[in-house]
Amino acid sequence: MSYLPKPLQAISGAQLSIISGIEGIIESKSADSVLIRVGNGFILQANVPATNIKALPDIGENVKLLTHLVVREDDLQLYGFTTEQGKKLFQMLIGVSQVGPKAALAVLSALEPSALASSIISSDATSISRAQGVGKRTAERIILELKEKLEKEIEIPLSSIPQEARVETDAALQWLMALGYSGIEARQALSVERDPNLPNDERVKRALQRMGSSQ
Repeated sequence: MSYLPKPLQAISGAQLSIISGIEGIIESKSADSVLIRVGNGFILQANVPATNIKALPDIGENVKLLTHLVVREDDLQLYGFTTEQGKKLFQMLIGVSQVGPKAALAVLSALEPSALASSIISSDATSISRAQGVGKRTAERIILELKEKLEKEIEIPLSSIPQEARVETDAALQWLMALGYSGIEARQALSVERDPNLPNDERVKRALQRMGSSQ
């Protein structure tokens, strides 16, 4: 991480990892990072997905980012995201075997969070492998490991929820909310679907596609 303030250098990586976001003035932007002045002359560099860079305010304006700090023995790298969904998917990606922060950032630079989630759900390795430095085998590994993790996050597999039980326990709604969408956003995206017999995983896929196209 560039320009690490001296007061932060004395703090352990474990303590720094509790930082969940930063706010400040944009000093400069590049294709995959941004420099932010956070106060008292401190400037932090955050690595940001290309899809998020486009949405950032202009240089000199205030910005808020949700962050994840990657701590290495001789290096600290801060990763920033404009949405909770992006941050959550980044954290899930770096938990996949042989997928590091750079590869995770590349995936989120190639695909918006909703598009990535849709690709994982639909086992679309081709879309994921379009990310720079990510081959088809890595994309398939991401799908294999994250499908299972998504089900664990909502604690029940989508396929186990019968259609008639959706009023009381809507697994598709739970899955979307587990990805960071609000209940209102998830319900609106799901309410458009007119086919009452669709499996839950297909409902989620279509809802994610709708939310992705509206961004």
